[in-house]
Order: sequence, then structure tokens, then C-alpha cells
Amino acid sequence: MSIYTLHRQVRQLDKTFCGNGGKYSTGDVLFSGQGKRIVLHTPIAEGGEGSVFTVHLPSETTLVAKLYHPAQRMRWREQKLRLICSRPIRSPCVAWPRAMLYDELRRFVGVLIPRVDGVPLGAFTSHAELLKKQFPLWTRYDLIKLCLHLAESVHTLHRHGVILGDLHPGNVIVSDNDSVCWVDVDSMQIEDYPCTVGTERFRAPELHGNYGGFLRTCSHDAYALSVLLFMTLTLGLSPFSRQGEEGDMRESARKGEPPYAFASYKPPAGIYPPDTPGRYVWSYLPRKLRDDLGHNLTCVQRRDLRPRVMPGYLARCLQQYLRDMEPGGRRNHPMYRDLLHDSSCPPPSLLEKMTPNICSDCGIRFREAPDDVARRLRQSHARPLCRLCIRRRSALNQSSRNPTINH
Repeated sequence: MSIYTLHRQVRQLDKTFCGNGGKYSTGDVLFSGQGKRIVLHTPIAEGGEGSVFTVHLPSETTLVAKLYHPAQRMRWREQKLRLICSRPIRSPCVAWPRAMLYDELRRFVGVLIPRVDGVPLGAFTSHAELLKKQFPLWTRYDLIKLCLHLAESVHTLHRHGVILGDLHPGNVIVSDNDSVCWVDVDSMQIEDYPCTVGTERFRAPELHGNYGGFLRTCSHDAYALSVLLFMTLTLGLSPFSRQGEEGDMRESARKGEPPYAFASYKPPAGIYPPDTPGRYVWSYLPRKLRDDLGHNLTCVQRRDLRPRVMPGYLARCLQQYLRDMEPGGRRNHPMYRDLLHDSSCPPPSLLEKMTPNICSDCGIRFREAPDDVARRLRQSHARPLCRLCIRRRSALNQSSRNPTINH
């Protein structure tokens, strides 16, 4: 059942200051909306909006205090947080604020929020080495479970009438058992209070202008979630990353031209994915998941009138993907559990002939067919090398044979 109502008209925010201009430190006393005495303990984080402190509150040991900087204590923020605290969402997938915080004159200062233990998603999904360091036992199966939990959590918040708005890897915390918890709830879109911040890479292409000047929809979250899932599955690649300059990627995003094929879409000539192991992950995904993610990322730019696929349906696709990877499934071969790959997905008839190996240059786990081994030995590479490193070595050898001469 929806707790909040989705609105069409954005609220004009009252930006008058309503708090005091004081700063707070360890030992200072604040009060909750119910008059409970809150003593600040150790500061644990500080950002652009404010600071976070542990608190002494005998009845609650899992809460922390988020105190806004004086310039952020505006009337609209107090009103929005009061609404948020009055209708709590009790779900492990979101750190929902519990109570307002005031000074002794009942002037708005901040909010009490649950403490979340874990690691921000963005701290380990940008590179395979970071993932191995944080979760050394994880395989691609665990990565798919993480993506499933991401999609399910966004679906849960949508069912409650909440639009995340600023959906990006820094706003979600991941625990050891691959469960997820969204933080920074005060920036989410609640009823007619807009999400006033955003991250350009996750901004739907049809949105223009100042973030606080419009309301977003579930479809806009679906676009951002699709970008996030793609980046998580490929360990850091943007869906529009391509060989070339940074401006080329922005142009591809504007036109809706990713360098990966799906459904009836084929990348234009001259648009190729980056030459990294993440580029091959796309070919190992189930066709339905590829088609849905590709559609969400390009339907507006390509004037496809079909609506974006919502998080709940993406979760069902990911659930089926996991079932396929289990014993008896269509993707139960160990190769599908490798985090990254050095080539496109081979046909099933070839899988059983491939042998596992570890690249002596980059350390990636890869698999070789008998023809690949013979080809590598013909090229005088006695040690195991993945295809990417063989290409890099060949390019280096070629450049050393043809040095550039400056006159």
C-alpha cells in the first residue's frame, strides 16, 4: 500500500532560514520532536549538507544524528523532514529518518537516522580488484544477487510512493550478505517536494533544467537504475562508454547509441566498446535482460513509444538469471560465474572443451578453447595470457618496431 502520493505539480520551496546559525560538537545537547534529550558523541562524517554524529540515547543504540550546516537549515527542508518522519517506511532497504532534532528554543537543526553498516556500492564496483579486496569470495552469482536486491529495493520504495531521484552508487550501502540499504532519504522526492540534487551520468535524457524545478517519475528512476545495474554488472563501465574521447561518450548518451547490440538495435559503424574485460559481460547476460536494459537506456532518444521496463520486472529477469546459474539451469557452467571475461560468450558446444586459466599479465581468470591454446603458442606466448593482454603485447611490439621519428 502506498504511504505517499505521487504528484504532478512541483512545490515552490520556501528557502527562508529557520534554524540557528550555531555549529555543534561532542557533548552538545539537542532535543527530539517529542522532547527527548539527545547528547552528541563522536563525529563520524561530514559532507556538503552537514555533519553526522553518534548520539547517546539509552532507548536507541542504532541511531545517529545528521546536523545540517547553518546555510542548509531552510524552511522547506524542515517541512519535508517533518512529513518524512510522520509517515515512516519500515524496511531494511532504506535508512528512513526517525525524528526531528531541535535546539533548546525548538529551532530546526537536523534529524535522527538509522546507522547503516557496510560499504558504499561505488567503493568496490568500479574495478574488479576493488571488488576482490572487499569481497574476496564473491563470484558473478553474488554480483547478480546484488543487482537483484538493488532492483527489488527500488521497486519497494516505488510501491510506497517514493521516487529516489538521485539514484547513484554513493547513495546505497552494501553489507556482507549482499543486502542493500538506500541512504540520504532527505534528498529523495517525497510527494510534491522535489529531489533538488542529481548526478549527470544517471540523469534521464528527457530531463532538462535545474533539478529542483521539476518532479521526476518512476520511469526516470528506471533509467538511472538501468545505468547503475549496467555499471555494477560490468564493474565500472558506463553503458555509453566507447573507444574515443570523453565527449564521444556524452554524444552517444545524447543520441541513445550504446556500443552494445540488443533486440533489433545494432551499434553504428565506428562505435566500439572500450577494450577492457567488462565489454564482454554484455554477451553473457540473458537476452531478455539485455533487451530490457537496452530499451530503458535508449527508448526516449530513439523515439520508441513503449514505456521503460520498471524495477519490479527487472527484478524478475534477474531472479530468473540466478535460477539459470544454479545446478540444472541453462547457465550452470562455471564460466558464467567468472567475474569478467576476455572474449564473447562461446556457444554451449564449446564450453565443455574450455580449460580455466589465470592471465600472467593482468590476473584475470579466463578460459581457453584448444584452438586458443594452439594460437597462443604459435604467437610465442608460453605463459597463459588472456586475449586482451595478447592484443596489448602485439600493439606494444608493433609500436616498438615502428618508432615515431621527430625531425
